[in-house]
Amino acid sequence: MKHIQLLSLFLVFVFLYSEKSPSQTKTLSLNEAISLAMQKNTSMITSRNAVESQESFQRVAYGALFPSLNASGSWNRSQNNPADPGPLASNRVSAGLDASITFFDGFSNFAALERAQLNVKTSELSRERTEQQTIYQTISLYLNVLRTEELLNVRKDNLNRSNQQLKRIQESQKLGGVAMADVFRQQVIVSNDELALIQAQNDYDKTKLDLITYLTLDPLSEYVFQDNTVPKDIDSTEVQNAKQQEQNLTMISSQAMQNRFDFVTAQQSVTGAELNVRYYKGDWWPSLRASASLDYGGPEFGTTTYGGMSWGISASYPIFNNFQRENSIQQAAIDLRNANEALGLKERQVKTEIKKALLDLEAASKSIEVSQTGVRSAIEDRRIAEEKYNLGAGTLLDKLVADANYTSAISNKVNSVYNYILAKKNLEFVLGTLK
Repeated sequence: MKHIQLLSLFLVFVFLYSEKSPSQTKTLSLNEAISLAMQKNTSMITSRNAVESQESFQRVAYGALFPSLNASGSWNRSQNNPADPGPLASNRVSAGLDASITFFDGFSNFAALERAQLNVKTSELSRERTEQQTIYQTISLYLNVLRTEELLNVRKDNLNRSNQQLKRIQESQKLGGVAMADVFRQQVIVSNDELALIQAQNDYDKTKLDLITYLTLDPLSEYVFQDNTVPKDIDSTEVQNAKQQEQNLTMISSQAMQNRFDFVTAQQSVTGAELNVRYYKGDWWPSLRASASLDYGGPEFGTTTYGGMSWGISASYPIFNNFQRENSIQQAAIDLRNANEALGLKERQVKTEIKKALLDLEAASKSIEVSQTGVRSAIEDRRIAEEKYNLGAGTLLDKLVADANYTSAISNKVNSVYNYILAKKNLEFVLGTLK
C-alpha cells in the first residue's frame, strides 16, 4: 500500500510539473497569428459560409431553366361483400410520370440566374475584404502586444536604475555626502516606478488577452508572441519613402477603387439592382409553360389495363393583380436609386480613408524623427546630470528630471515606431493591397 501511495504522489507531481512546464508555452509569430485568424476567426467562418449559401441559391437558379420531373405511384386493395357477385377482392396498381417547364416568363428566369451569379461574386468579394480586415486587425493587435511588451521592459529598466540609484544615495548619506531628504525623495521615485511597472504589466497582459481572444485561442493557456521580422527602429530612408506616397494621391485613389473589394461590391450592388428591375418587368409578359405526362395502371404489375400519354402548352397572363406588379417594379427602381447613392457614398468614404491614412503616416513619420532626436538629447542630458550630481555640482532634482525625461523619450520612441508600422499597414488596408 505504501508503494502505491508513493507512486500516486509521483504521478501527481509529474502531472503538475508538466502542466507548468515551459514546453507548454506556445510561441506565435505574426504570420502564424494571421494564419490562425484566417482559419478560426468568427468573421472569416461567417464569410465563407455566406459564399457557400449563395452558391446553393445559384444552383436553384440554374435548375429553374430545366424541366421539373415528377414520378408517382400507388397501390390499393378493395375487399368486396361475399354476398355480391364477382371476385371477393380486387387490386389496383397505377404509376405516372409528368414533366413541365416554363420556357418563357418575360426573361425573368434569366435575370434571376444572372442575379444569383452576381450574388456569388459579391459574397466572394465580401469574403476577400473580410480577409483583409482580419489580417489588419491581427496585425494591429499583435503590434500592440509587442509595443506594450517593450514599454514593460522600459519600466523594468527604469525601476532597476532607480533601485541602484537609491542604494548609492543611501551609501552616500551614511558617509555624510548627501542629505537624508535625498534618500526620501529617491524612495518616492522608486515607489512611483513600481506602480508604473505594475500598470505596464497589466497593460501587457490585457493586450495579450485581446489577441488571444481574437484568434479564438484558449484564454487560460500561455502564449508568447515574438517575431524578429518586426523592426525595432525605423531609419531615415524608410521615412523619406513614406513621405513620397502623398504626392501621388490621385493615382493611388484611382488604384484603390480597383483594389478595394468593398467598393467593387458596391458597384455590383448597382448591377444587382438593375437585374431586379429587369426581373420584375418580366411580369408584364405572358408566361408560357409546356407539360407532358405518362400514365400506367392495372390490377397488378405487369398487367396493363389502361395507359396513355398527354402533352400540351399553356399560357397565362395576370390582367390585374391588385397593383402588386407595379409595386414590385417601383420598389426595385427605388432600390436601384439607393444602390447608386450608396456607391457614391462608398467612393467618398474610400477617398476620405486614403487621405486620413496618408495624414496618419505623415504624422507617424514626423514622430519618428522627433522621437529619435528626443532620445539622443535625453541620453546626453541624463549623462550630464548624473556626472554633476556625483561631483556635487548638481542637485538630485536635476538628475530625477533628467531620468524622467529619458524614460519618457524612450517610451515615445517605442510608441512612434509601432505607430509608424501600423500606419503603413493601415494605408495598405485602405488601398486594398494588404495581404
